[in-house]
Order: sequence, then C-alpha cells, then structure tokens
Amino acid sequence: MFRRKGFWIILIALALAAGGGYAYYALLYKPGQESPEPVIATTQVSQGDVVISVSGSGTLVAASEATLGFEVSGYLEEVYVVVGDRVKKGDELAKMETDELEMAIIEADAKVRLAQIDLDNTLKGPTDAELASAEAAIKNARGALEVAQLTYKSTLNSDLDAAVRAYYLDYLWRSEKYLAAQQAYAAGDISQSEYEKALNKWRDAEARLDQALKDKDLEHLSAVNDVDQARNNLYQAMERLDDLKSGATEDEIRAAELGLEQAQLALDDARADLEAATLRAPFDGTVTEVAALPGEYIGKSSFITLAALEEPLLQFWVEESDMGGVVVGNRAAIIFESLPDETFSGEVIQVDPTLVTVGRTLAVQAWASIESTSYAGDLLGGMNAEVEIISAESRDTLLVPLQALRELGEGQYAVFVVQPDGEMVLRPVEVGLQDYVNAEIIAGLELGEMVSTGIKESTGTSVSVDDQQMPGDAGTRMLEGGGGMPGGGGPPGGP
Repeated sequence: MFRRKGFWIILIALALAAGGGYAYYALLYKPGQESPEPVIATTQVSQGDVVISVSGSGTLVAASEATLGFEVSGYLEEVYVVVGDRVKKGDELAKMETDELEMAIIEADAKVRLAQIDLDNTLKGPTDAELASAEAAIKNARGALEVAQLTYKSTLNSDLDAAVRAYYLDYLWRSEKYLAAQQAYAAGDISQSEYEKALNKWRDAEARLDQALKDKDLEHLSAVNDVDQARNNLYQAMERLDDLKSGATEDEIRAAELGLEQAQLALDDARADLEAATLRAPFDGTVTEVAALPGEYIGKSSFITLAALEEPLLQFWVEESDMGGVVVGNRAAIIFESLPDETFSGEVIQVDPTLVTVGRTLAVQAWASIESTSYAGDLLGGMNAEVEIISAESRDTLLVPLQALRELGEGQYAVFVVQPDGEMVLRPVEVGLQDYVNAEIIAGLELGEMVSTGIKESTGTSVSVDDQQMPGDAGTRMLEGGGGMPGGGGPPGGP
C-alpha cells in the first residue's frame, strides 16, 4: 500500500518535470482565464420520515421511583397514604385546603349564568316591558325639555334684570357725583376726604353693577345648559327606543358571546385549580416516602415518593430551551448505555413544574414510562440512557432537502422542478414538517421528480443537472406557471 502511494508520487513528479510549461498552462494559467459557468445542483423527491424531537439524558430510577408534589402552593389538608401503601393510577394521595378554590368556582359559575342570561336577552330582543319603559323615558325627557325651555325664557325677564337696571342707574348717578367732586377737588372747593368719599361710592356702585351682571350671566348660562342637557336626554331616549325596535347589532351579539366565553374560561380555570389541589398517583405503585404532614404549607416541591415496582420508569432531563418539546403524552425513544443496540419505546408521563440544576445548567426534569413489551427484565435501576422525545413526526412521506425550498411569503413555498428537457418550472408546494435537513411535501410534487437545490460554481463548460450534461449555450430557463419569473430572475442564489 505504501509502495503504491510512493509510486504515484514519483510518477506525478516526473510528469511535472517533463512537461512543466504545459502543466503550468493547463493546471494554473488556463483555468484562471476561464469564467466558471453555473452548475445546477438537483436531487430527486424521495420518500422517508421527518421527526421533530428534542434530546436529553436520563437514569432508570431504581424500582421506578417518582417523587410527586402539587403544581400549586398552599396548606396541606389531608394525606391519604402512608409508606408501604399500594395505589392505582389516579388514586388520591394528598389534598390541599380548597375552601378558597371552591368559592372561586361558585363565583365563576354565577358569572357564567349571568353571561348566558345576557346573551339570551340580546338574541331574543326587547320585551314589552322594555319597550314601554323606553317610550316612558322619551315622554319624561320631553317634559323635562319643556320645563328647561320655560326656565330659560323666564331668565330673559327675571328679577336680576331689574336689579341690573337699578344698579346701572345708581352707577351713572355715582359717576356724575364723582366727576363733579373730581373737578371741585381740583379747584380747591372741597377737601380731600370729601373727594375720596365720592370716589369710594362710585367704586361701590361699579362693583354692585359688575356683580349683578355676573349673576345675570350665570343664571342665563345655567338655563342654557339645562336646556342642552334636557335635549340630549331626549335624543338618547329616542335612540334607545330605536335600538330596541331594531334588535341587537352584530357587535352587541358578539360582545355578549365574548362575555360568555370569558366567563366560561374563568370557570374552567377555577375548576382546573381545584383539580390541581388533589395529588393523584400517575401510575400503579407503592408509596416509599411521605415527607409532609397535614397543616404544613406546601410549595411546588415533591413530598411523596412512589415506586412502580413492576414497571421501570425513566427520569430524564432536557435543556431549558427545549422544554416546548417535552409534553405529557409525547413518544420517547430510549437507548441505554449498556444496551446501545436496542431502542426502547416509552411515553412522557410527567413534567415537573420547576427547573432543576443538572451539571450547573438549568434543565427540565421529566419522567417517561417504558412499554412493557420493550424489555424482558434486563433493565436495572440506575442505568444511564439517552432519550429522544418526539413531538411531531410524519412517516413514509415525500421529502425534499431544505435547500430546495423557495420561500414566497410567510408559510408559502415553491420549488424549481427540473423538466425532462432541462427547463425548470417554479411550482408552489404545500410544506409540512421540517427538520434540520428535509421538509415534508404534502402536496405539489410526485415521488421521483427532480428538483433544484441551488447553484454551485463550476469550472467546466456545461451546466450539470443531475449528472446530465446540458450545452452551456442552451441556458436554463426558469418558468413559473409556464412563463418567466417577474423581473426575469429567480430567488437569491439561483434556482
């Protein structure tokens, strides 16, 4: 082997020495002068699986132990089990105080009933009593408007008008007296005190006139406002009657429906909180530890240990960023370090409500059952395993590489389909699941069709489509619905 390698090295060296000038021209100079032409990378539509999953690691709990606790905080009311008790899946293990939770359900249920009544009334329209009440409101509003208008007219000839006239005449008389005193004082006929006395009386008369005018304006403005308010009340009463006769609008019906939906959601939440206040066994097993007594305040921490002695249980962890893929009911694929050639099937049965620290990293702690058909007693407590939690999958489906997708808009894709004559047509496709490599094609392609995955550089003189050589001067036309793409170009990076 090594001799053969040395032989080729010597042979290459001799060839370079013998034709150094030609080799330089052929291998270095000439390729540098040629413009590389594009090579269309293609692939066939294949059939396979797309699996969306997250990975983690775990340990087979000795005797399938699980530590259990409430998802809510509160005071512990009852503990129904003691160490050694055997329980079935769904059995009650402990219960928190529920007085406030039960009251919340009663209140939420009452709101649902009221919202239902409101919706029923909105849908069936007004009653005779409501119509009669609306008509009476119009009559009352008209009467109030008439009273306000009469009051306004009375202000036009009220006692305040006479007072203003009297104060005005007094003001004129005091003004004349003041002017006469001013001239007499200037001539030295009266003393300063007599002049100031006339001045003060003139000022008092002016102040009384100003106040009378303000009182009259206020009376007038108040009467105008009363008329406006009475008129608005009449308009509103008339609109109310019209609305009753025409029935509920779509917005009113929708508002009533939303009110009922919100009330029902609040009731569902209250019931869920009450249900969460009872701790139930997630599987058949034996109680091995009870770490709390009635009356103690229990946070979101575990205090009962349950062991499924007949069936193993995997305790596993995934990174915090992958928590969305760990949901109760998701399928799990488990490979133990000591059994690397076997894959065990399981299912996520519990996700703890708080993060834990594993190797100085915050992680989600969860639990998975292992199907009894997956093992034959060869699993031991404490075995380490790698676990893959599958949140979505599609089997035996049509696949294309992600590079083949051309995004037309949010959630809209197309691919360039290579025709038998070398042309490429941009065809819309419906895309399903996507992993890091492939995309599921739900509609738009057939198995075996050729699609483009992009353009790569080539120093050759022809364009390659799936290893089929096409003349470089023939070109490659990209068609969309049988015609050229708008603007004459394809997506960035080529077809």
